[in-house]
Amino acid sequence: MRTHVLIIGAGVGGLCLAHGLRRAGIEVSVFDRDASADFRGQGWRLTVKETGSRALRACLPPHLFDRCVETSLEPATRLVVADHRLNPRFANPVPPYPRDQVFGVNRLTLREILLSDLDVRFGKTFTGYRTTEDGGIRAVFADGSQADGDLLVGADGVASAVRGQLVPDAEIEDLGRMIYGRTPLTERTLDWLPGVFTDGFNITSDPAGTSFGAVACRARGGHPGLTPVPDYLAWSLRGWPGASTIAADEFRRWDGERLRGLALDTLRRAGWHPGAVQVVAEAETEATFPVNLHSARPVRPWHEPGVTLLGDAVHAMSPGQGEGANTALRDAALLAELLATLPPLEAKARYEKEMLEYGFAAVAASRTRPLFTR
Repeated sequence: MRTHVLIIGAGVGGLCLAHGLRRAGIEVSVFDRDASADFRGQGWRLTVKETGSRALRACLPPHLFDRCVETSLEPATRLVVADHRLNPRFANPVPPYPRDQVFGVNRLTLREILLSDLDVRFGKTFTGYRTTEDGGIRAVFADGSQADGDLLVGADGVASAVRGQLVPDAEIEDLGRMIYGRTPLTERTLDWLPGVFTDGFNITSDPAGTSFGAVACRARGGHPGLTPVPDYLAWSLRGWPGASTIAADEFRRWDGERLRGLALDTLRRAGWHPGAVQVVAEAETEATFPVNLHSARPVRPWHEPGVTLLGDAVHAMSPGQGEGANTALRDAALLAELLATLPPLEAKARYEKEMLEYGFAAVAASRTRPLFTR
């Protein structure tokens, strides 16, 4: 009997899993609540580490993995930690890695690559699941439609509706607020941009505890059919005065103009280096967005034979070590491999045992490190 997997959520982890299952000859259907593939922004930079690249290589058709590498970003050459006047506290070189093992990607580019060759059903808001008479699993959607399969995978992010039914007592800790932005890198920008921002990861902070991170993002190449990505500086701001008093739901509704204005006012008032202030002043308003930071508490194993979780839906974490997406990719590759080689129930049990161990180890580690930009 052929296994049919239902995936709720078309993020990095869910799409990687879909490719891995297809490559193994397993039937898969992907559902996402967004109205379309380009319904909302995807963020800016993501570092694919060795764990993530192994997962992508294992799951994607070779030509799509090659496309990820070909369109990757120029590597950072150093990590700089500085004060708010950009006086370095220390600067370390970033060791070179093989191009296909560790690489930065633009999130939109990666998403477009992962959507290739997949039939994702958008506009499907998951509302619940139930077991069918023949022992399968049925997903129910807000529009009244349903889908039947043998295994349902919740890959629907930190606010997972699948987790809400499967593990209703799961706890997600609120770690605060962060503003993300994008500033174009042009020849004129480079005339005034401080050198510390041009070729590496940067973490700067002021005496009050406000932190500003930035990294230059330059694509090595484009590809026909993918959205062109001009060079840009991705930056983030966290810990500004009053940030802890903003409710998560309220912050989520703030638009780019308000967020960029807040970031600019914060840096000016605290006497930050003019170059850092200028980075925010020239940021694209429509590309500035709010992020609520979360960290999942460990969950107990669940006993629903037809449902499991992946990525932020189970082990959401701070971006402190840049492991969130890489861990989701690891989940995807592991689950695809096990489903391809073992009976579904045995594959699911082994997956959950391993995933909960390494996933929550990554969550714990992420809480001990400073925050980089996406």
